[in-house]
Amino acid sequence: MREVIVTGKTVEEATEKACLELGLPREEVSIEILEMPTRKLFKTTPAKVKATADEAEAPAVEEKPAAPKAEEKKEAPKAPEKKAEGPKAEPAAAVEEPAAPAREAAEEKPVSEAQEAKLAAAVEYLKTVFAAMGAGEVTVTTQKQGEACIIRVEGDDVGMLIGHRGETMESLSYLASLVANRLPGEYIKLGLDVAGYRGKREKDLEALARRMGAKVARTGRSWAMDPMNPYERRIIHSTISGMEGVRSESKGEGADRRVVIYPTDPQAAGTSFERERRGGRGGRGGRGGKGRGDRGRKGGERRSSVPAREFADAPREEGAEPMAPKRTQLIDDAEGFALYGKIEL
Repeated sequence: MREVIVTGKTVEEATEKACLELGLPREEVSIEILEMPTRKLFKTTPAKVKATADEAEAPAVEEKPAAPKAEEKKEAPKAPEKKAEGPKAEPAAAVEEPAAPAREAAEEKPVSEAQEAKLAAAVEYLKTVFAAMGAGEVTVTTQKQGEACIIRVEGDDVGMLIGHRGETMESLSYLASLVANRLPGEYIKLGLDVAGYRGKREKDLEALARRMGAKVARTGRSWAMDPMNPYERRIIHSTISGMEGVRSESKGEGADRRVVIYPTDPQAAGTSFERERRGGRGGRGGRGGKGRGDRGRKGGERRSSVPAREFADAPREEGAEPMAPKRTQLIDDAEGFALYGKIEL
């Protein structure tokens, strides 16, 4: 069972976020509304839903070891048929399945807190923060995986240590790294994994990157993902780099930095974030390259309503008085008539 708790402005928005985080369609996810959105005068409470999805891989794992057990019981009393077990594919497959976790276990080496002073300081700091947050009793173990030191936390009530999309967990990991590397010595890479959330989040992000990359390659339109932290962006970039027909870049600054997936086809790149310029238009002025000032002009230049000033072009002597334009006297046809005249019929 996989469960996530997501908030949103509306129930529909929270449901879409939960399905996206689980990497499953809406039909395969059961939604439980924990809190409806409410609006007050000075405060707005978002909607909160709980999404649950059944893992389909669990029953398949249980059926595989059952098959070879039945065969072993039948073949046990037959001594001469033991040589025929070598070419069979089913026992070979059963041996290969546990080999994968064995390799992962070989890469993870336990680290003693006494030997690693920096790691011990980080663990002590995290235990103090966990107690202040009210996480209850937790079990903290340290393991070295590759070049990084992973601090694993298990407990009954550790959901608050993960936060929305692992944001709280990443923040605690960053603070623990600052505490550890303040001590003298070589810099160590530190990571925090609460209740195995890091591995689950990696699988969800890889599935999301493959689905969005396939969509971009199919439609030819770029896609901007939600803002992510550097750790999550690296997972998206790594997954997209192994796909054909798409590429990825990081855009934005600070908390708004996100991954944008582009198609490698130059003709389709940028169609989602840049407006397409339509041909045959000359801008805001109208169609065919004509502006607003060209409307209503049938031919020739528009005549001005200001009368011509011939006196302005006349030659003038130095020190001459300014010339005034000639004024024309208006003739009033009604001059000399009374305001109210008598009309005789």
